[in-house]
Amino acid sequence: MDKVVVYAGTRNLYEQMYVCLKSLLAHNQIDRVYLLIEDDEYPFDIPPYVYPLNVSGQEFFKPGTPNYGCQWSYMSMLRCAFGNMFPEEHKILWLDCDTIVHADITDLFDMDMTGYMYAGAVERQNSIYLYKYINCGVLLMNLDVIRDRGREDEMISFLNRYPFAFPDQDVINLLCQGWIRVISSEYNANAFTDKCSRPRIFHFAAVKNFHENPIYKFYDELDVFGFDEEESKEEAEADGNETDASTGGAE
Repeated sequence: MDKVVVYAGTRNLYEQMYVCLKSLLAHNQIDRVYLLIEDDEYPFDIPPYVYPLNVSGQEFFKPGTPNYGCQWSYMSMLRCAFGNMFPEEHKILWLDCDTIVHADITDLFDMDMTGYMYAGAVERQNSIYLYKYINCGVLLMNLDVIRDRGREDEMISFLNRYPFAFPDQDVINLLCQGWIRVISSEYNANAFTDKCSRPRIFHFAAVKNFHENPIYKFYDELDVFGFDEEESKEEAEADGNETDASTGGAE
């Protein structure tokens, strides 16, 4: 089965997303990567199997719904709509834009997901209140099972009706218990999952100034694609300045 990855981020996360993407592709052969963004084009040079998708016009979650204006953007809630958004895909790995892939993760893609909707690393503290509460910053999705069970419309409905502390993560954990496979925290090493000695994926959840972390900086400076990344950054900054000048700096 193809290896498919999705990142999502608003404009302020484009450069950070690029660093995360470089870390993934430095260690792994991926068939397709989708970048869910707010524009028709992504301002950095990317290989042909990386597809930017403008989702600013999405219809699943709209302003005025309970979770739309929280500290996390609607982009994260789109995780609960991938069965509809990617009808031709069978399995997708979601990675937050504060994750650094530091090793080959082929065995994660090859994991048997028969009978499971999702796979993720457990947050022990939240699991006191809900059995096997997983952190969704690294989330393997079996879209075939999600579609077969018709769970996606229910998740979208919950997000549009009720406020949650961690919207999509809470809803996935609440509505999909019994359909979640637990994976090792080596695939999602962060402050909320079990400690591990050799993480394959670092997740800087709730870490301030993680851009100064040596591991993040290593991939920031790494030339994975053979492009002139400094030139790409300058072009992105120029585009941003033009946008600010035309909109008065408003998002």
